[in-house]
Amino acid sequence: MTNEEELAKIAPSALVIMIGEHVLEAARYLRLIQDHSPDAFLQAAEQLNIGRRKAYALAQIDRAFHQLGVPRDRLHAIGWSKLAMLAPYVSAENVEALLKAAEMASPSILKRLLRGEVVDPAGRVVVMFLRSEELELFDAVIEQYGGIRAPNGGWANKELALMAALTTLMGGAA
Repeated sequence: MTNEEELAKIAPSALVIMIGEHVLEAARYLRLIQDHSPDAFLQAAEQLNIGRRKAYALAQIDRAFHQLGVPRDRLHAIGWSKLAMLAPYVSAENVEALLKAAEMASPSILKRLLRGEVVDPAGRVVVMFLRSEELELFDAVIEQYGGIRAPNGGWANKELALMAALTTLMGGAA
């Protein structure tokens, strides 16, 4: 039996303490469970008291970064949520560039960079809280001006649609 197979058999309850400070160790454990005992993967996630989505993300992080030789403290400093964004894209050739981007960018900017979008460094994220009737109006305007309803209920191209609506409102002046 290999060390990996032995690690995969460790009781998840022994690793619950890892999920915070030692999230990368928990990621490795989840990846090993997924590789060696896939039927036990979701049960292990449940015992770690994390959701399926986070469990799959953590396993993917270990799969992507384990062999790349990146210092664990650097990965810890970046955080699991940004690492999960990088995991589908990372390779030995681009790891340094992606890690630098993750260290410098906010999660929303990083997501846009990974999609290949040009990001205005002077731009910023705007968060709004809308009442239900305002949300209905927002949805109608975004749809009318080219927004695309995403499967999760959100909007793709909402920024472009909102700016088109505001430009129209202002009589075409930007």
